[in-house]
Amino acid sequence: MSILPADQKVDSRLLEKVLDYEYLSASYKLFWFSGILKEVVRGNQKITFRRIVCRMIASAWYPLLQYHLDFGYSDKLHHVVTLIHNKYGMSSDIKENDLLGILDKIKDSEIEKAIRDFYKFVPYRLLSPFYSDVLSGKKDKEKNKIILDLSQNSDKALYKILLPEEAILLNDDWFEYIFKNQSIVLGWMNYKLIYYLQKKNPNVPAIPFKLSAPYQRNLTLAKKFWSNVAEQQVISDVYTNKPLIRDNFLKYGEISIDHFIPWSFVLHDELWNLIPTFKNVNSSKSNKLPNLDSYIESFCDVQYLAFSIARSKRETKKFLEDYLSINRKLDLNDLINAKKEITKAEFEDSLKSTILPLYQIAFNQGYELWHNNVI
Repeated sequence: MSILPADQKVDSRLLEKVLDYEYLSASYKLFWFSGILKEVVRGNQKITFRRIVCRMIASAWYPLLQYHLDFGYSDKLHHVVTLIHNKYGMSSDIKENDLLGILDKIKDSEIEKAIRDFYKFVPYRLLSPFYSDVLSGKKDKEKNKIILDLSQNSDKALYKILLPEEAILLNDDWFEYIFKNQSIVLGWMNYKLIYYLQKKNPNVPAIPFKLSAPYQRNLTLAKKFWSNVAEQQVISDVYTNKPLIRDNFLKYGEISIDHFIPWSFVLHDELWNLIPTFKNVNSSKSNKLPNLDSYIESFCDVQYLAFSIARSKRETKKFLEDYLSINRKLDLNDLINAKKEITKAEFEDSLKSTILPLYQIAFNQGYELWHNNVI
């Protein structure tokens, strides 16, 4: 069944084969095509190799650096993104267009070599499905020359490869097709990318939301929840063991809400992963993992205290639904009904059973451990 719209001038089934799952052993085809699509949307029909590779880098930047996604053992995008990040220090959440502007101006032989490595095969191999009958049985070292010649002498494929300009020229019918159907083509490409990354990162949650900079976080409800808890009992900061009171704000900063496991990994604001801390502590911890041996028991203690207080107050019971995901045996009525006992041991066991696997996966993904230097 065809996914892309049919067209009288081009065979959309050939375009679908470009990103066929069977041939996605590395991410480069996905990001090369993504780079082309983004240029076509801007009305560009002739695009240099370098511009497309810079698009690839800019698209892969956020999911690689912010979310530590695995693109595959032999993937070269991770290498070039890490190289540029380490040498020039642009933030993981830099805007794509800002990063493109910087990449356009960089004059660095090491980075230029890494960029040019993509020129060797990527422009050619993306066109392989258009010439599968001719390429069948040919050796790899012969394929580039065959694809180059065929692309320059027919309009069948997506684009012509132009040498020595090191550029591509989209054939008129394909340019018109992609431009006209850009929303559908984008959705199809993103679906392929999500599938690929989910296979490479089977234990990582929320892959679709980790392709680009996400929505603005809103912790208003969490702040209200913890304010209600603090009205009932003074809470100590898990990381410094100092009471979260005004006397400590001058030294440690005012109260801030921390994601115990980094938000960039879990991509949610559920209360069972949130904890009040001091602003300076939260800034220091940033996108890192806390030391479990040092903080997991205190974290569970404060969570159970807040959970118990919330169950006893009418105005905070509405927040309790977040805790259903750490204990599937409960229902919302159980949580709201303060008369139904939920012991500290039962609560902590459920919370740890949720936190520990996520923590381990995040650590395996490359999230750094935080060394508390605020105390």
